[in-house]
Parts: sequence; structure tokens; C-alpha cells
Amino acid sequence: MNNFTTNTYEMKREILNFSKKISKGLNKPTEKFVLDMEYGIAKSQSILISDIARSLDEKIKLKNTIERLCDNLINLTEKETQIIEKNYLNKVQKQLPEEPIVLFDDSDITKEYGRKFEDLDRVIDASSKDKKISNGYHVCEAVALTKKELQPISIYSKIYSCQSKGFISKNSYTKESIVRAGEIIHRKSNYIFDRGYDDNKIIDYVDKSGNYFVIRIEDRRQFLFKEKKKRCGEVAAKRKGKIKMILTFDDNEEYEVYISHTKVTLPYNKKDYELVIVYGLDEERPMILLTNRNIHTKEDVIKVVRLYFYRWRVEEYFRAKKQEYDFENMRVRTLKALNNLNLLLTIHLGHIGILAENIDRKLLTIKIIEASKSLRSKVIVWISQIARGIGKILEQARQGIKEWQHITDNKYKQLTLKL
Repeated sequence: MNNFTTNTYEMKREILNFSKKISKGLNKPTEKFVLDMEYGIAKSQSILISDIARSLDEKIKLKNTIERLCDNLINLTEKETQIIEKNYLNKVQKQLPEEPIVLFDDSDITKEYGRKFEDLDRVIDASSKDKKISNGYHVCEAVALTKKELQPISIYSKIYSCQSKGFISKNSYTKESIVRAGEIIHRKSNYIFDRGYDDNKIIDYVDKSGNYFVIRIEDRRQFLFKEKKKRCGEVAAKRKGKIKMILTFDDNEEYEVYISHTKVTLPYNKKDYELVIVYGLDEERPMILLTNRNIHTKEDVIKVVRLYFYRWRVEEYFRAKKQEYDFENMRVRTLKALNNLNLLLTIHLGHIGILAENIDRKLLTIKIIEASKSLRSKVIVWISQIARGIGKILEQARQGIKEWQHITDNKYKQLTLKL
């Protein structure tokens, strides 16, 4: 029992200290609200306001706690969210390497039976086998990898609807995420995109920004190959991979692949790029990557392929969001409230990413992993294990976080005169 008490105390202190740094510059009520939400999300492993309210263990009616949290969530101003985001991103910046890797991807929130949500859209449910179309929202995400453990930490996350007034295009959110990444990092980075981002404007914009990119492209895309216009699928079919490479994934499944590369010219801007072709993942057709990185050696080619396959970590990030925190089950109705709740969850997941950076060095992180009682002692992405471990430790808490929220007040309430 003493161990439980010590671990719970250390976990609460960790959440309190992180929340204080995120809330710097906010007024006291908003600061307390952020702490309540960060603690509530961590303990309940849920983004349902009712679950968060229960985890706070306040000595008042549950209905009153729910109403207070909902009111604060809705009334969180744009200025306050900007302060929270700025403080959070300042913490994230310190975790990034000299040449950061930023992964861009889109996801969705499905609300199959939703009717009363604001500007409800129609989205493709990526998690369903038949890719059915349901009610829901789009999510644009940019995730950076940490310098030691290469853990995903979100630097941009936006829930949006094509039905909203003033909506321009999906590409406008993609561009906003790319711009935001540049504003946060301030140095040359590697931007990684899936084939859904195979667009001339995105390629041109990232190239002109001075950053590297690796993007998976469609077989039908045409390039100038030895001054003749050809589809890249045709070029890939006529070549053979000469460079051998072993790819290992989180489930310890290994793939032996062969890589080839060649220079091509993009007709859109007449610039030369490197085409990297990966054979062995799919029996029917190879995977084709386009990059503006210079390739001179075998190691350069392998690095491009590895950079692209880091993109798998953003998929793990989305999976943890949906499975560990029931992300799609958000029940606040306005887009503003949805995005505010998403911001608070993003901050909590960022905290997890920072804890994972010290996976073998910080005693509290080691205790969290032990508390998770996971089957595997070593994984590549630690979000799920740390999330469960924090939840298990906080289960032992007999009180919520309220006693940690010190109220500052004047010692004497009556008027005093200076003599």
C-alpha cells in the first residue's frame, strides 16, 4: 500500500508540474480547469466529460462537476487556447533532434448515429473493412518524432468539416499544418507524406520552403525520364532492386526488400528529384517514393526508405488516440468544443511522449511501465503502455486533484492602512 501511495503522489506531482508549465499566463480558473482536464483524462483514459468528472472525485454532485467542465470547455477563448498551444509547443521543441522528422496524415472521427453535432460531414471510415461512408469529421494532424526514442508528439491537430461556413479546401488545412511545422521548428526538417498528399502544389511548396520531403506517389503519375514523359509505374516495372534492406515493424515482423533509384524531372516545375522504388512489400507492384534529398550512396537510399516508414508511427498515434481514449466517442456538439477537447488530449499525449523519452532513465517512467502489466517489455511506440500504466497508478488515488490546487487569497480580508 505504501508503494501505491508513493507512486500516486509522484504521478499527481508530475501531472501538476506539467500542467503548470502549460498553463503559464492563464488566469487561475482556467489554470485549474486545465489541471482538472489533464488529470481527469490521465486517470479515466477517456475524453467523455462524464468519465473525466467521475475521476476528479469531487465532494459535490456529479452533475455539477460535469456542467462546470462543459462550461469551461465551451468558454475557453481563442486567446487562451493560443497561450496553451504556445506553452505546449515550447515544451515539445526541446524534445526534437537537430534534423526533425515530421509526419503528416489525415484521419477521421465517425459519428454514424450523430444528428445534433455542428456542421456534421460525410467521411470515409478508414477503420472499416469496406471503407463505408458515415457521418463525422476530418482530422488533419502533423506529428514530430522525439530525438532519443523517436516517439510521436503532435505539433498540429485540427478537427474540421467541409460543411462549415468559410471552408476552402482540405489542402488549406494541409498547408496550414506545413506552415505551423516550419514556425515551430525553425530549421531544416524531413517532411513525410503518404500518397494522399501526392500533389504538385504540396511538393512545390515544401521544396521552396527549404525542407526535405519524402512522399509516396501514385503509379500513374508522369515524369520526364531521360527527356521522355513516362508513368513512374512503367519505369518501376522495368527496373530491379539492387540494394537489399531489412524492415522490422513493432510486432517483430521482418520484411526483406530490394531498392532501386533513379533521377526524374517533374513536368510541373521542371526540377529534378530522386525516384526511390521499393520491391518486396507487395507482390503485385512496388512502392514508389519521391524525394528532394540528394542520393549518392547506398546509405542515402536506405535513409530515404527508413524516413518514409517512420510514417507508420503516426498510424500508431491515431490508434492510441482512438483505442486508449475513445477519441471518436466525443459527445460535445460544437466544433469549437471538439477542438478544445482535442487540444487537451493532444497535450496529455505530448506529456506521454516526453515521459517516453526517459524510458530507461527516469524512475517514474519505469514504474509506469511496470504498472501497465504489458505482455511485451519492449515496443517501438510507448503511448498505449504508458497510458495504461498512468491509469493503473491513479486508480489507487483516494482523492482527486483538488487538494493540490492551492487557492491564493489575502490573509486579512478587511481593509488595512499602511502606517
